[in-house]
Amino acid sequence: MTGADVDAVARCDVAVIMCRGSSRRFGSPKALACVGNDPQPLLRRVVDRFTGRFAGGIIVITTGDLEARCRSALEGVPDVVVVAGPAGGDTALTLALAWEHLTARAPTCTHVWAHPVDVPDISAKTLVQLAGVSESRPERAVRPTWSGTPGHPLVLPVATLGLLAPEARTWTGPWRALMEQAVAEGRISAPVLVAVADPGVVHDHDEPGATGGAAASGGRNDDT
Repeated sequence: MTGADVDAVARCDVAVIMCRGSSRRFGSPKALACVGNDPQPLLRRVVDRFTGRFAGGIIVITTGDLEARCRSALEGVPDVVVVAGPAGGDTALTLALAWEHLTARAPTCTHVWAHPVDVPDISAKTLVQLAGVSESRPERAVRPTWSGTPGHPLVLPVATLGLLAPEARTWTGPWRALMEQAVAEGRISAPVLVAVADPGVVHDHDEPGATGGAAASGGRNDDT
């Protein structure tokens, strides 16, 4: 699908919440953990950020052993689907699983917002800002930066996801490296980086008791 094709298709975005990680440093499944003074688990907090925003709704990609508990945590939330895959936190496989679900269940989706479950503090204003940039450049991936650090969510045209998904199934490195390789080979354009005044885009919860940090650039946090 070319940029012109994207322009010609009615926009249909889907949020993909990534929570397949093993949470080794955290010590328990982060998706179900409550941090700080918020009584809601991280999964519910992140899903609430995206609820009602996109025509395509929300897909939560988790593991088989967490599927039922994730569904319970999201009881009553509209337009959310929980999809189980194998364990392991690599984003490449998570997005490949999302692609398989979308091609089977939501073929009209045009853009995916990939967001890790342990980055709950992104502001509504930032989501609006990213949406505006993506709408003006629908053929390009878009991601926010704060103080020079790339963060989340990563907005992916489905055409880009579909191009990389077959490789992502067996890719052993981080998703960002797969995208960088595709850029270097001229198969996709480099993402549009959007400077935002929102530290929430890089504020992750990687260890229990931590207040979060700038790990959402793809170093420790889900490798997007």
